[in-house]
Amino acid sequence: MVGAADVGRTLTTMTKPQEDQPQDSRVGVRRPPSSVPSPMPRFLSAPSLRFQEEYVWLVFLGGMDVMFTWYILERRGGEEVNPVAKIVIDSWGLWGSIAFKFSLVMFVIVACEWIARNKPRTGLRLIWFALCVSAVPVVYSATLLLYHWARPPAL
Repeated sequence: MVGAADVGRTLTTMTKPQEDQPQDSRVGVRRPPSSVPSPMPRFLSAPSLRFQEEYVWLVFLGGMDVMFTWYILERRGGEEVNPVAKIVIDSWGLWGSIAFKFSLVMFVIVACEWIARNKPRTGLRLIWFALCVSAVPVVYSATLLLYHWARPPAL
């Protein structure tokens, strides 16, 4: 016959996680031993990026900036207004411009990840600031192209 004390002991042993089985963050759900995180990181492993969606937009805006700049300079006879970018384009051409732009993008991504380790809110603010700054030349170039498309030069 089972007494009240035995029922209480049985319930507490059923709800306590066993030491050899990993516990999931959800109550009462056990993970298989193969999904237990290793205490040591694997070779060449890295944590996931904190602001992945924002980084995709940053790369997209960087690509659009390079494409619009190339189109305006090569096809429309425009001039670069950024003095640093003008030096890069004059010295190394289109490929130098691409390397320069995406090295800046990589610098911003690394800086955001590094800052977000200790101050996630500051890292998020930095990536949003970078997105806003990167959007300015894209919007400006698109506006120039639309303006000149709507008003072609008189022959």
